[in-house]
Amino acid sequence: MSGMKGKKKLLFLIPAVLVLGLLIWNIVLQVELKKYKPQIEAYLPEDVYVAVGSTIELYNDEVVWSGLRSGYACNWDCQVGENLEDRFSITGKEEQVGDYSLTLTVFDYNVNELMTLKSTLHVVERLEGEYSIMNMGDSLSDGREWYRTIYHLSGEQITFTGTRGWTRYSHEGRSGFSAQDYLEPTEYSSDGVSEGVQPFYDPVQEMFDWKYYKLYTGKDPDVIQIFLGTNGLKDDPSDTVNAIAQMVDNIRRHDKEIPIYLVNTIYWGAQETIGKMVKQDGTAFLPGEFKNRSDRRIMDLMKAMAKKFGHMKGVTLIPLGLMHNSDANFDQGDALHPDDAGYEQFAEVMYSVYCGTLPQQLPR
Repeated sequence: MSGMKGKKKLLFLIPAVLVLGLLIWNIVLQVELKKYKPQIEAYLPEDVYVAVGSTIELYNDEVVWSGLRSGYACNWDCQVGENLEDRFSITGKEEQVGDYSLTLTVFDYNVNELMTLKSTLHVVERLEGEYSIMNMGDSLSDGREWYRTIYHLSGEQITFTGTRGWTRYSHEGRSGFSAQDYLEPTEYSSDGVSEGVQPFYDPVQEMFDWKYYKLYTGKDPDVIQIFLGTNGLKDDPSDTVNAIAQMVDNIRRHDKEIPIYLVNTIYWGAQETIGKMVKQDGTAFLPGEFKNRSDRRIMDLMKAMAKKFGHMKGVTLIPLGLMHNSDANFDQGDALHPDDAGYEQFAEVMYSVYCGTLPQQLPR
């Protein structure tokens, strides 16, 4: 009798073991499949600005990063603007001035919804009043055409100041500089001629100091803009973010109310161009670099900047990295520096943000 009970117990036990085995196998399979599922990352700022007469575009492949670019699709929804194949585009019009809900929905290749991001699109009037801006940065702001374009877009009301460049378009852009370089006694040379240590470094305090810069140079702008991030780009963006945070904290210590703009750097050009860029000595300019990784780094940098500075009083992020056409608008044979069309986009994006935010911070 006991033998029969044992057999019955075994008969019940075998299915239970099989079910448990199937559950374990399913869990292991799900974990393995997750490794091969394309990862999706996205960043859309809470506020997007377009000035009357200007055009801004949000590019799908810049707002969304994925290991498999063909594995997702984007759909933009807004009362104004155009939901195009690869971007959202809007040209500001006088009759559209106001605020609009802007929604981006990301789908997979089976049209399953993956994520939804929301922003407020502000169509704003053109700027009234004169402002001087000091921009510090790298080669993307080293005497580039966007300074002149903003000057003319603003009806000659926005001028730029600094120790380098021309009177109305002077600046503090230095090719090759990273954010860390502005915290250290970094010497800068242009065309083989040394300009000495960059002017933000106080040799007595041995640190970046905004008060020292103003006393040393005699410059006293209405607005500060920091445009850094291309140099020193890494998997972990914390070095760049922390360096910029040190600058912002120091500026705030000496100028409590001055508006500070932080520009998100742009995505690199095509891999073919990245791979073919060479230095003057014929060696690779970007050895071992590839676009998908640099794109991920820039996405992570934008998100880290938004987390650190997004709600900081008097600090405004300019989402240029989402609004420059990195598929087309680069100089021939250059994956880092835009052509004229690219710098035109720089100007319209920056000018639109100024129009939407400066009057509230510095009424004229």
